[in-house]
Amino acid sequence: MVSLRKVKIRRKEYWVLIHSVRKGNKVIQRTKYIGKNLPPKARLNYLKEEFLKEIKGKRYKYLSSKDFEDIETKKKEYKEELNKLSKLEKKKKLEEFIVRFTYDSSKMSGLDITLRQTYLILEKGIIPRGFKNLVMARELENHEKGIIAITKYKGKFDTRFLKKMHNILFAGVDNSIAGMLRFEIKKNVKIAGTVYIPPRWQDLKKELDNFFKWYKSENRKLHPLELAALIHLKIISIQPFTDGNSRLSRLLMNWILWKKGYQPIDIPIEDLENYYNMKWKSKSLGFQGKMS
Repeated sequence: MVSLRKVKIRRKEYWVLIHSVRKGNKVIQRTKYIGKNLPPKARLNYLKEEFLKEIKGKRYKYLSSKDFEDIETKKKEYKEELNKLSKLEKKKKLEEFIVRFTYDSSKMSGLDITLRQTYLILEKGIIPRGFKNLVMARELENHEKGIIAITKYKGKFDTRFLKKMHNILFAGVDNSIAGMLRFEIKKNVKIAGTVYIPPRWQDLKKELDNFFKWYKSENRKLHPLELAALIHLKIISIQPFTDGNSRLSRLLMNWILWKKGYQPIDIPIEDLENYYNMKWKSKSLGFQGKMS
């Protein structure tokens, strides 16, 4: 049975869903944050049903029960931490994440940049002494815009969104490919360091159609972390654009997590080897290359 309760945190009131189960002499209670205002009845009933599914473990496919419990505990702690922060503190926390995420993601994509240089360009708006690559500075600034964009976007996950995000990343960097899918410019690509061959540009439209059909079918069945990981993997495998697919896939991964209320993920450059090893072990995520 799911009940509804109003709680007060730092003098502010919030609505939460509560589910209590007695195990022996203990009562185990789980909560789910709704917001400051109650949604319409139909939406509230839907949230209650989804909450029960989460509790019963019906919304994950590849995670273990322990994984699920750990992730949901971290999500709760993350929410509680955010609720304790002022608006200014939340802004500062996001800015710190943007600098580190931009540095790590850009470094993984081959940019010769330091964390200090990234900080100066994004936080201080200045070009570091001796730094002459203004195109690279623009790439960092564009990546920052991409992160801000995913925190605000509430529309559909479709081809238009992919093109929009890619255009943000490459506007002023390489306008000839910004927002242009490979089949639009008739180009094939290769991925250095792997034997995997991405779909030919002639097959790309069909691959993307299958990808979005998969998303429509699975996005409410999978746990958000599973969904985010699979979207990341599939975008990397499909290679929709001639460049920037890795950065794009990591942004999309965090878009899923952000909109579902989970903490965004940064993969440190120090974990690059493990990251690449896991990225191409696609069988562990139930995906084997092309989807058609």
